[in-house]
Amino acid sequence: MRKKFKINITGSAVLVALCLGFILLTVISAVFTISSYRIQNTITESQNLKALGIAEAGIDCAMTELAQNYAFRTHTLDSSLKWLAAEKNQQTLEAKSDFGFSIMQATEGTYKGTLGKGEFKVRCGMIPYKDDPRTLNVDERYCYFRIQSLGKIEKTIRSVDAVVLRKFPGREFLMYDGGFLSIVFGEPGKSNVNKFAVGRLYGHKGIEIGRILMSGHSGVTPGSTQEVNNIDLVSSGDGGIYVYSDTKFSFRDAPTTILSFTKNFDFPTSGKYSSAEAEKYGEYPAEITSGTHPVIPETMKKYIKGKKEGAISIPPKPVPFETYRKQAKDSGSYIPNGDIDYKVPKGWGVSSVKAKIIDFGNNINKVSGPLNPSNGVIFSEESLVIKGNPPKDMKIISMKNIFIAGDFNQAGDPSQKPEKYCFPQNYANNALTDDNYNDTTKAKLLDDAKPGGYKNHKAVSVISRERLVFDYRSPIDCFENEIYPFMKYSLGAVLASESEARANLLKVSGSGGIACKIADQAEVKNRVVASFFAKFPLDDANEEKSVAQKVADKVSQTGGNLQDADFEAISQEVWKAFRNKYDSAKLNDNFGVYKLLNGLRTELGYTSGNTSSLKKDEEDDYLFFPEMTTNAMFISCAERNSTFYAGPDYRKQFDEIGKSSGCKTDGIGTEHSQIDGMIHRMFGSEVRFSNVPVAKITDSTYAPPTRRKIYDESLPSLGFDSADLLANSDISSFIILTWKDSLYSGDYNSF
Repeated sequence: MRKKFKINITGSAVLVALCLGFILLTVISAVFTISSYRIQNTITESQNLKALGIAEAGIDCAMTELAQNYAFRTHTLDSSLKWLAAEKNQQTLEAKSDFGFSIMQATEGTYKGTLGKGEFKVRCGMIPYKDDPRTLNVDERYCYFRIQSLGKIEKTIRSVDAVVLRKFPGREFLMYDGGFLSIVFGEPGKSNVNKFAVGRLYGHKGIEIGRILMSGHSGVTPGSTQEVNNIDLVSSGDGGIYVYSDTKFSFRDAPTTILSFTKNFDFPTSGKYSSAEAEKYGEYPAEITSGTHPVIPETMKKYIKGKKEGAISIPPKPVPFETYRKQAKDSGSYIPNGDIDYKVPKGWGVSSVKAKIIDFGNNINKVSGPLNPSNGVIFSEESLVIKGNPPKDMKIISMKNIFIAGDFNQAGDPSQKPEKYCFPQNYANNALTDDNYNDTTKAKLLDDAKPGGYKNHKAVSVISRERLVFDYRSPIDCFENEIYPFMKYSLGAVLASESEARANLLKVSGSGGIACKIADQAEVKNRVVASFFAKFPLDDANEEKSVAQKVADKVSQTGGNLQDADFEAISQEVWKAFRNKYDSAKLNDNFGVYKLLNGLRTELGYTSGNTSSLKKDEEDDYLFFPEMTTNAMFISCAERNSTFYAGPDYRKQFDEIGKSSGCKTDGIGTEHSQIDGMIHRMFGSEVRFSNVPVAKITDSTYAPPTRRKIYDESLPSLGFDSADLLANSDISSFIILTWKDSLYSGDYNSF
């Protein structure tokens, strides 16, 4: 008989259920733990990213402050980049608290703001650095900053630490262009050479250089050539370097070695443009903008790439006009309105623009009470016409156009006899064949960087929101220092003799006076009218007689023995008459100023297109070749949208007025100089930010003279003697060189 067993199924099921439940709870717990970990990681990462973004906002704010106010600091630094004493910073961004993003009012050593539910604190200081004497165009003492920013969201704090490079387009570059830098000057069929020397070249979208080979993108007889001498660096920013014909280069590393930047690109005569209108007004063809850049010759590569600044892109920056307007109002040099109608060629679309003339005067034309603002800032809402020699380092700013109407900021020391009329323009051979002034004259320019010496020129920035125009229309403004001593000599030759006038009036070693050979007062008057004004007419017979009478009176008073001061007084009367008559006589080819200019060129042996006939320049005379000399950092924000055919093309309208046959038709003035009959010698720099729209110039207004764009090596040092960098420094770009971010474990409140 089998024994039957009874199994307790109920108890076993409970046990299994408990085991399964335990396993399930374990799985759920594990899943929850993993999810919580992932959620916590996500939250932590989110907080880190938020804190990092807030810290980056602090860096951006500091960069904005620096761009608006070059004196912005919160702390000093030692050479190991350790933060030292706090500084009272000059904050420009307004303190606001009613937005999700705001800047708080700064106190000494603090700069902070909020972003959403987070906040940031920033330290900014200039890194102590020695100037590198090899980089003549850059003063490294003012180039490097450390910016550290903390971003805080709840308990998470991130730190961003950056080293920032400050670039000075106006000081570093002979030429800077926010678009394409075009170094193509001149006319077809000409053999003149335009020389660009000492400095750096930068084109943000590219650089083009070459001989004149086209007009309106059609072939012509090859014309003017370009040369680049003794420069430091060529940088094309985001573009390429297009060389249309073999071009001579020399670099500062080896100034006596002449290299050939060989032709590396054939400009497409049937290129692809968005429209015919775009082609005419400065668009570059797709063959250039496609991103495929021409090859750089091996001999040139070390000057194009590989240097510390060579590969850095320097985009154009907005100019802090509001800051300058406030500074001018504070110093009483704010100009709200123009008081003259300044005539411009019909191609501008208007016959004139409202303007204010600012003439600082020079050694010959003394002006009373020249504008001399206490903080060195002049600001105008309308166009400005500027000329003469500013009395101090300054900035001249216009919200419209600025016309540089003749010699500007090139003073000579009037206590030194060789500089009686101007800064002497002496060359070893002559002005058309030499690259630069002779050694004696160059040394005078370099003396500007030495403390305590006579400043031949000041550290001046000329900044126009619209066009910056070189205006060659008036020989009186452009060539006063050249024409005036020749006029004195011509007048002296009438009153005494040619040989006595040459020895005493043209020679630096001369007495400056003459013995008049005519005793009778009436005869003196008649001689001046019949011999001097007949050759150099005033365009007003009655005025000629009036001025001649003043000369006769002075001769009578001195008994004919005219000392230096006596003859200077006579000459000033005559020259003042020419100045006063210019506006009414400027369209008369027979006007005495034009005759004097041509007489000077004849005296110098000038024959158009023939430099071999020019006489050798002599230091012991006051004979200077007609030269418009401008010395400043010239900065324009206007977009280039006038006729500007890209490539090696003559059809380029630079924003300039004067040497054009159309100028007489438009009532601007007579075409007084051929392309090689005058030179425009520029010291300093030419900067185009190209970011403000302006009306198109639709008609030809300009044909370029021969050029010498020479960067004065003392310019980077000028204006940096003062501790007030805001007043004395110039437009800057700031570029981040290094960037480090990390969690911050220090005390946020004491940062």
